[in-house]
Amino acid sequence: MKFDNLTTAFVLIASVFLLKHNSYAQEFNDEIRPILAKHCFQCHGSDKQESKIRFDTLSTNLIENRPAAETWHDALTSLDLGEMPPDDQPDLSPVEHETLTTWIRQQLKEAEASKTQNTGSVVLRRLNRIEYQNTMVDLLGVDLAYSTNLPPDTPSEQGFQNNGAALTISPMALEFYLAAARDGLSKAIVTGARPQIFNEPVSLSTSGGKRKELISNHLGLSEQFIGKLNNFPNSGEFRIRVTAQANLVDGADYPRLKATFGYRADTQSPNKEIGTTEITSEQPGVYEFRGRMEDFPIQSRNQSKFPGQLITLTNVFNDGKQRKLTRKVETTVEKNGKLRKVKTTELIKHADVPTITIQSVEFTSPLYESWPPAHHQTILFDSPTRDISEQAYARKVIGKFMQRAFRRPVLDWETDSMLELFAKLRKSTTTFEEAIRETLALILVSPDFLFLVETAKDTDSESELLTSFELASRLSYFLWSTMPDQRLYDLAASGTLMQPNVLTQEVERMLGDPKSSQFIRQFSDQWLDLASVNRVAINPQYHEQWDTSLEPWMQEESRQFFAEILQKNLSALNFINSEFAMLNAPMARHYGIENGPRGVAFERVELPKGSNRGGLLGQASILLGNSTGEDSHPILRGVWIRERLLNDPPDPPPPNVPALETNDPKFNELTVREQLKIHRQDVNCAACHRRIDPWGLALEHFDAVGQWRTNVKRLNRKKVLSVPVQAETVLPSGEKISGAADLKNYLLQHRSKRFAQTIATQITSYAIGRSVEFADKPNIESITNTFIESDYRLQALIQRIVQDPLFQSK
Repeated sequence: MKFDNLTTAFVLIASVFLLKHNSYAQEFNDEIRPILAKHCFQCHGSDKQESKIRFDTLSTNLIENRPAAETWHDALTSLDLGEMPPDDQPDLSPVEHETLTTWIRQQLKEAEASKTQNTGSVVLRRLNRIEYQNTMVDLLGVDLAYSTNLPPDTPSEQGFQNNGAALTISPMALEFYLAAARDGLSKAIVTGARPQIFNEPVSLSTSGGKRKELISNHLGLSEQFIGKLNNFPNSGEFRIRVTAQANLVDGADYPRLKATFGYRADTQSPNKEIGTTEITSEQPGVYEFRGRMEDFPIQSRNQSKFPGQLITLTNVFNDGKQRKLTRKVETTVEKNGKLRKVKTTELIKHADVPTITIQSVEFTSPLYESWPPAHHQTILFDSPTRDISEQAYARKVIGKFMQRAFRRPVLDWETDSMLELFAKLRKSTTTFEEAIRETLALILVSPDFLFLVETAKDTDSESELLTSFELASRLSYFLWSTMPDQRLYDLAASGTLMQPNVLTQEVERMLGDPKSSQFIRQFSDQWLDLASVNRVAINPQYHEQWDTSLEPWMQEESRQFFAEILQKNLSALNFINSEFAMLNAPMARHYGIENGPRGVAFERVELPKGSNRGGLLGQASILLGNSTGEDSHPILRGVWIRERLLNDPPDPPPPNVPALETNDPKFNELTVREQLKIHRQDVNCAACHRRIDPWGLALEHFDAVGQWRTNVKRLNRKKVLSVPVQAETVLPSGEKISGAADLKNYLLQHRSKRFAQTIATQITSYAIGRSVEFADKPNIESITNTFIESDYRLQALIQRIVQDPLFQSK
């Protein structure tokens, strides 16, 4: 038989492939499989499959079998960390360890080198609730609660709420989007003459019924300033200006002024908080509270018994102490010529409580610096075309609005299709504004607005670079959680945004902009799972002095800590251990730190040598969020460390796993270590818990609310027990440690690179809006190395991520 050149080439290539494949198979059978049979098949073989893994049948073709590649990668990590084999099994000899890990690394490298496409690419990603809210405010210029009625966003497996694979949309949600768009446009585009401005001083109410002593312009803990407002609009933004001063007490926190807005009805006083501000000066100062009339209870014009709106000001000073505000007193009064004893309620004046003196209150609404307002003129801009041709002017308005909404130039056919819709609507409306509002509302429910659309060409290439406008949007939603500003858009239009030096300058500018607080809040909340604080109910029987007002301060402490490390360009290793903390007065008091901040504003506080508060592991948000509400939870805390700090999440527990409890009546008298030992007697639990529990046991000196302790409080049949804390443990690597300080030192000395890779992976995943996958490993490795070389600086990491093909490709 005669072969042509093409067939001969194919046969030769196939022969080489088969020879190479056979050599790999021979190497595996001769050198690798015997090691696996000796050390791994017992727990991951035909008879037993812990974590649902079988090494006796696991594919060695890592190029075509991506799940198998992930499993081999996890196995390599466990070997490198010393977590496998488990403690009760013989260790690999140095030769066996080197042979096995070298083989796995080689297979992974070949699999990575063979990738032919960016398999993790997400072309379409919906704006999440936060991104949608911010974008609508920036686009329309009117600050409304646009996302209130939208369904909650589903987080990804990594906890991020901007992951395209998790952001679905339903037909019902589209109705909410359309309603929000119509509401926003009804306020962004105005008609008619400038509305009446209500601007009037608010006087202290002279009524108060039987409790007139509570109505005052001098606010302690019991008094209230109640001002009545007779004239007000039904809609629009309002401003309440309060001139006030503090009467401070040495060593005490600052007083806080709370403002509410509502009205009085027959049996109730519907009202809503506008805001709270701290009064720090004994000199008179002006403090502003703002809101929109539509968001607050408004008195019906037909209600005549108690007409008008009420502005209520109170002093919500809180230093954590329990104080009685009133007391019963007995006085003698004369009635009908007879002396009688009556009991009355008297306010208690506390000398250690700072007060607030209200000097004046002024209400103004609606607020417009010009008419039509700026947000109207941004959409319906001045143009001579309007007087010549309404249709031509509408085309300009629609085109400009679509360009801003879609975050890119629009094509003629796109503008023409919406202009056609406008023309149909205009026939049934009395004004131009009505028709244009509805037209623009439909633009705001189109996929090009609700999604970050990154169009891909029909190509078989490995990946495709983002366009300059797509890059601007990806960058803006990464660092600001909103649409690009005009500067970013102009750089995209000129094409210079793609230049590395320009991109570097823009990242620096954006990180210095106040809008970067969105990245700080969204990323830190989701990476650290700060919402877990809200999922835990504290048992007051175990924590009698617990104050629920601490919960938002706990979350804010972690956000401010992240912000300090990012904005001051500090080493990210401070997340593991630091010589400072970000505290306000309530948190410093909770931790027992003296001479801390005086107010609720967070400040950097240098910690004393040997403090247990440095880093994330000493923060109450992490400790409370991973507790039972009664006591610590070593399992949850261990899982959190592995997931959030080491990017090594344990497998989910198998079904029907027993809870951490027993029928032993003396169970509560046992230490946590002894309780977990009983739990590990179940063979289904033992293997995983050997790699989870030690991480959490090292934090046993922290109770459920994050306070330091030496004894554990337990309640057993109304009997209070005190069990000594035991924080000594042996990590999966075999390292013996005792307490949080040892754990932090271990992480710094032995897991700093793993931690760096975790941070790089998490921020990259957040930046690109999808999970990092096996094919991305080389990019992550390169990004991590640059991060480490920069001495673990987050700003350098973000700059490196933005310059990477992973960020700039689709």
